[in-house]
Amino acid sequence: MLTCRISPGAIAVFTDRTGGVSSPPHDSLNLATHVGDAGADVRENRARLGARLRTTPVWMDQVHGAEVRVLATVASETAGECDAVVLTGADGHAPAVLVADCVPLLLADETGATRAAVHVGRAGLLAEIVPRVVERMREIAEGSLRAVAGPHICGGCYEVGAELSERARPFGANCTTRWGTPGIDLVAGIERQLGGVPLRAAGGCTLEEPALFSHRRDGVTGRFAGLVLRDTPRSM
Repeated sequence: MLTCRISPGAIAVFTDRTGGVSSPPHDSLNLATHVGDAGADVRENRARLGARLRTTPVWMDQVHGAEVRVLATVASETAGECDAVVLTGADGHAPAVLVADCVPLLLADETGATRAAVHVGRAGLLAEIVPRVVERMREIAEGSLRAVAGPHICGGCYEVGAELSERARPFGANCTTRWGTPGIDLVAGIERQLGGVPLRAAGGCTLEEPALFSHRRDGVTGRFAGLVLRDTPRSM
């Protein structure tokens, strides 16, 4: 598990694939319900994570879209169908995003009162989910925003077709892979879309790191999580 500070009032947490109960190919801390893993195992993994972090994650039903949900109160463990969830207050809860190559993008304001988890793959980048989140957060945030991008498939490994790479060019995300083929650099595109919000990159490449889930490497596999904890005495 990787932790790092987003802002004075918020901490980013990124899980890996260790410490859970799921069997291969979801071994072992798979946190997703939609990848064919046993439901009881996923529930146990989520319970272990919540207990370890002393928080209640707020998950999303992610669809590779651009829907942003803003919640002042939390009535369920899921924010519903969206690819970004923003919490305002709601201490004791942590916005959470599930990934296995896409970027788990986490944002927070200075106090940590406003914090967000965003699912950014190529579809989300092209749909401009990042500026949508920044706009909503700036309307309600206490002070400036900061962001952390967690482990994801790097531009050197993210090979795509030439046409798709060209579609990413206006976002500053087209690149060449380490094989000399067209690719997409998701973090480069995110940084441009953040509109001046400081961005820190944390963690390695999912394709290259066996301790992380990677759909591109493994096909059927689990999902790890990125979460934002408010930095209060009960956070860690």
